[in-house]
Amino acid sequence: MNITNFRDLGGMRTIHGRRVRQHKFIRSGQLVGLDEETKRDLVNRYRVTEVVDFRRPFEIQESPDDSIEGITFTNIDLLGMIGARNTSLDDFASIGSVDRVNDHMLGTYHDMVLNPGAQKGFGRFLRIVVGNTQGATLFHCFAGKDRTGFAAALVLWLLEVDDDQIFADYLKTNQERVAANNQLLDQFRAKGFDQDSLDALAVALYVKKEYLIYARQLMIDAYGDVFAYAHQALGFGPDQVEALRRNLLE
Repeated sequence: MNITNFRDLGGMRTIHGRRVRQHKFIRSGQLVGLDEETKRDLVNRYRVTEVVDFRRPFEIQESPDDSIEGITFTNIDLLGMIGARNTSLDDFASIGSVDRVNDHMLGTYHDMVLNPGAQKGFGRFLRIVVGNTQGATLFHCFAGKDRTGFAAALVLWLLEVDDDQIFADYLKTNQERVAANNQLLDQFRAKGFDQDSLDALAVALYVKKEYLIYARQLMIDAYGDVFAYAHQALGFGPDQVEALRRNLLE
């Protein structure tokens, strides 16, 4: 597979001993520049029928997903629904401060959890996943780390996968993205950005456990638990959670 940060979340075990089905729920980075073998694998091996792209319009315009016959593509512009300004990698490098980028990332997670626009987007995402009973849903953003990382954790929490596995999957992005991130940092080094700017950009290119812990705590503080959050904020109630489990668990 020539897709960065690609993984099938099948095989994860819930606290009740059930397992996430293989070839049902898949996360990745953007689907750009795929070879023909990868496209065939997505359709024939992984049975992908739905792709949800969380990117901004400018990201899609710069690098549109490859079209793949038999797969439906849906864009849910989470950051646009929040009303966030377009933040490019150049913007992060220009901030030039590790602490300020870290604060920005925490602010993004805050908005992904509590902003009504993001809640509408994640609600729509959940309904696509629960409705895709015939094949697999693949979801991604640019790097497949923050928007995608929270979306993966949200569904896994609703399935009652244990925290150790959820956080391990979230942090796996840091290993999966090393080569791609180093390439990006080299590009910015070649542009003449200083080390402070490169260090700030590196913060934006990797995930930290504290971001996902913060997101979960926001849900708990505001709603009580992830199930109340899904019901009240995302319009995804107990019957839909049960349907999600029927679809994704074996």
